[in-house]
Amino acid sequence: MPETSVHGACHRESSGDRPNRTKQSPHPPPPLKRSSIPRDFISPLPDAAIHRIFSFLPLRDAVKTSVLSKRWRSTWTTTTDLVFDGQIGTLGFPSLVDSVLSQCTSPTVKKFHLTDFRYDEPDRPKVDLWLRFVAGRPVEELHLRPSFFSPVKYELPQFLYSLSWLGRLEVSLCCFSLGGIIRWPCLKTLVIEYSEFSDDILEGIFSGSPVLESVQFRGCKGVKNIIIDSTSVKELVLNDHWFSNPDRICAPHLQSLRVLGRWYHDSMFRLDDVSSLVEAELVFSIRIRTGTLVSDKKRMCCDLVKGFFEKLHGVPTITIGGWCLQILSLLELEGLPSPFFKCQNLILHGPVSQWDLPGIAYLLKSSQCLEKLDIVLTDLPLQLDLFEESAERFNFDEGDFLPSRKGNFDFLVKHLKRVEIIGFGANSFGSKHLLALIKFLLGEALVLEKLIIKTELPTCHRQKCLDAAVLSKLLGTSRNVLRYQRASKNAEVIFDYPFE
Repeated sequence: MPETSVHGACHRESSGDRPNRTKQSPHPPPPLKRSSIPRDFISPLPDAAIHRIFSFLPLRDAVKTSVLSKRWRSTWTTTTDLVFDGQIGTLGFPSLVDSVLSQCTSPTVKKFHLTDFRYDEPDRPKVDLWLRFVAGRPVEELHLRPSFFSPVKYELPQFLYSLSWLGRLEVSLCCFSLGGIIRWPCLKTLVIEYSEFSDDILEGIFSGSPVLESVQFRGCKGVKNIIIDSTSVKELVLNDHWFSNPDRICAPHLQSLRVLGRWYHDSMFRLDDVSSLVEAELVFSIRIRTGTLVSDKKRMCCDLVKGFFEKLHGVPTITIGGWCLQILSLLELEGLPSPFFKCQNLILHGPVSQWDLPGIAYLLKSSQCLEKLDIVLTDLPLQLDLFEESAERFNFDEGDFLPSRKGNFDFLVKHLKRVEIIGFGANSFGSKHLLALIKFLLGEALVLEKLIIKTELPTCHRQKCLDAAVLSKLLGTSRNVLRYQRASKNAEVIFDYPFE
């Protein structure tokens, strides 16, 4: 008999027997002498512990601790975390930075952050001076993020290209200009956003950072090709469109690739050599320039997605966003053959509507080694203009659609062991197409062990919002699912609802 269980966030404890109360002593203990009561519990701590506490405070508050006691009067001046945020009291921000740096005596700097400050060209000498302060000390983490309201980009000075202790670098709205050799021997994480650099600078970064592991680019300009020969770089994240029409990505040693955000079609790239990938995440959408015919839009989008999947056939873990899922629906309904994937873990982001179900079928047919399927339910807006020529094909009966393709899902018999469906709010589970998918999976997966349906409810005043209507919808979903037949005698259906 298959097992069904319901998990909730509410746990009741057994009352049990109350423990025996000990008798109170007739003679209360004598009061402590005033001299034996410590004035506070923080002052006796060593400097390292106090610095750790200061690291969680805004720098202005850390400086204010100097008035609390003689013991703390100069403690803040040896802090190793210098985090300046222009949004916290924008008036006098340059004066604050100047004052703090002039009094700071720490020989090392773990964190130096300059964020959300308005930068203009006349500010360049001052910002250079601030950065020279950390360049003269072993700095481990450097964030330089001017405000989006800055009228110009900051050009990184040459001395920043040779920071020997730097382990993490995040820059935004900056320009790179290579006048020497980049030497970042300890750099492991690099994040560049809305900045300008070239293929030569990118090559210099990889050659001068021998232990670099993670690279993240967002909305950058100037790069044509991303060529990563380094064996240390394992993760590449590309977020939002590149303005300079990038051509290709060649990274034969890369293990994780994430393509996120919104892109223009003419700013997309092709995958060249990504043969070592073990994880790929394609959660992006494409915007095509106005004036393009719908038929041309559909062709360009389909060609783009097919090109990506042809290079991902050997990747064991793949995450697909809602836009890509709908493009795969077009490929499925047009009868185009699906490639073979060696994917073992498949994560889908989408509402599981009539526009998504064919794409899910396309992926299930292709992923014949699939062992684990995760579905994260979302509310993605529909890309109506791409479906105008194919709208009639989406008028199918959801209960018959997957069974009509039953012969293509032999892998369900041998491999699929776990399905997890996660929704944010009870309305996520109201889709009849989602219920049709659940019914099909339970009825066909012979080795299925667990099907988990989990919901995260919105929070109101720090408590989960669970009213009668929400509860009714969740219980209705449970009743529907429990009626479905299960092909696997070991299949366990778990409803993880946050009841309180």
